[in-house]
Amino acid sequence: MSEDFALRMKEQGNAFYKEKNYDDALCCWASALGSLRDKTSPLAITIRSNSIMAYLSSGLYERVVKESTLLLQDDPRHAKSLARRGTAREKLATNRGSLATFQQRKEFHNQAVEDMKSCIEILNTEADPGQERLKRECEQSLKRLSKLDDDYYTQIAENLDNSINKEKFDSGLWNTKYEIKSPWRASAHPKSSMRFEMLAVRLIATLETTQTITVLDAETGEETIKSKMDYSEQGKDILNKILTTAAQVPFCLFPATGSNVRCPPITVHLLAFYMRTCLSEKAWKEFKIEEFCEEATKHIITDDIAYAIATHGYSEVQDKHNPLHGHGKSFAQSARGCMPCCFRLTREGAKDWAAGLQQAVHFGKIEGAAFVLNRLLERIDGKSLVPTMLESDEAGCNTMMHAANDMSSGFSWLSIRMLVHAASFSTVDPTEKEMAVRTVLNKADNFGFTPALASCSLMNQPTIETFAQVGARLYDKKINGKAQTQMMKMQDMIMGQLDAMGEEVANMTRALKATSDELCSYCGRSPEKKLLSCGRCFLAKYCSGVCQKKHYKKHKFVCSSAKVNQDLDWFASNVTAP
Repeated sequence: MSEDFALRMKEQGNAFYKEKNYDDALCCWASALGSLRDKTSPLAITIRSNSIMAYLSSGLYERVVKESTLLLQDDPRHAKSLARRGTAREKLATNRGSLATFQQRKEFHNQAVEDMKSCIEILNTEADPGQERLKRECEQSLKRLSKLDDDYYTQIAENLDNSINKEKFDSGLWNTKYEIKSPWRASAHPKSSMRFEMLAVRLIATLETTQTITVLDAETGEETIKSKMDYSEQGKDILNKILTTAAQVPFCLFPATGSNVRCPPITVHLLAFYMRTCLSEKAWKEFKIEEFCEEATKHIITDDIAYAIATHGYSEVQDKHNPLHGHGKSFAQSARGCMPCCFRLTREGAKDWAAGLQQAVHFGKIEGAAFVLNRLLERIDGKSLVPTMLESDEAGCNTMMHAANDMSSGFSWLSIRMLVHAASFSTVDPTEKEMAVRTVLNKADNFGFTPALASCSLMNQPTIETFAQVGARLYDKKINGKAQTQMMKMQDMIMGQLDAMGEEVANMTRALKATSDELCSYCGRSPEKKLLSCGRCFLAKYCSGVCQKKHYKKHKFVCSSAKVNQDLDWFASNVTAP
């Protein structure tokens, strides 16, 4: 990327900062800094300095200290960084909401005084009239600090130690919050675009969160338990409701209880995909997800922490998942399963979204596919979902073709349905929905193979069944034009081989061959009389009661009566937190 791009992103970040939109400002500056090779150039130093000011305005004082220290290592006479580090240390020393001890507060106090004096010395030697305001601010800070003695900090510490009511929370994410202390706020993902991911973090946390309220006797110093609340059962109930919604028609994005289809792990980004695309306004009101998550996790997970966890936004993680340590340099490498690298690449301005999605579905990496689909649905980098899904690789294969070629993961059914549902969800116009889904399902490669025909040629039964269920076609003239004679002969030969594999496979291939929507959901035939509908979902149609009875063994797991009801032990082994 050129320096021109960095300048444009810097100016855009400045505009966001003036509007007090610090998150978006940090996103722009992170993209600008990521495009520069030399992180010590004058432009890079300015961008880093601006970011420190945004951290300070956001109240992230520990991050200000860290980033200022790093900048001062590259430019020891950067007066603004000294002043901002001193201000942050002053805030850390005097913050009554902090749990810092007396010794820690005194150390922050002394360091703040040293920073302010060093800044004034530099400003005096440079004699820059434009820095007079900064000099006055440093002098005012020194005056404030001079009035704060040991008694002041002792009083703050005693007030914390003598607190009568204490609330304790037992949660796995509680430890994570304090083990990693450097949230990497500079991201290409504004908080508004990460709403569902942040909510997924909180909901997963409730499965292991217990709140214990104790009372401390001021005279004896003994603690007694006043009340205890276990949020895990209620969290499990809400999670089951979300998965049940995703399991039913028309989504069919999760196996119902009792199904023999492989269950995907419940990850933050897959859960966010379900909440983003499957829940209606009525469901949100009924499930009360946001209200419950706020009540259960507000004291252990702030919005900043939830955002940092969802985006893997920690400096320690950023440093570890570095290409110099063997990690991916593109989405095509990282979307196969390394989420920290995916977010690092986004912050660095990577653009190969299509290649990342193709590789994720080709290898059945559902978390990677959900990440890319969520970002595209939020129009990250201004990218549109359907055109990205239709981009082809060197062999002419688009995303759906790669999903059709997944023969080993056991998640090809889910990849196909996620792609179809995302294409439908990407637009509100009914006509555009139909055309988007039809194009994504039936676009042929350079050799004339559609995804459905490719799955048939590979004799990949799970994908054949899924393509038959979602209405894919062996060939679509409207999308691909007239098929060549040689291609038609190839298709007939493949179908002949599949017809000899038994009734179940033959029924699937008949559904793929048919061009009418009025088909029996079991045998794939188009009868002369009117089809019968399923009395529960009204979507499955049958030519006779015999077909309905035979099909019910599978249909019950995707019908509107399908349920997902897992216990906490199951979630403990199948929920994957970041």
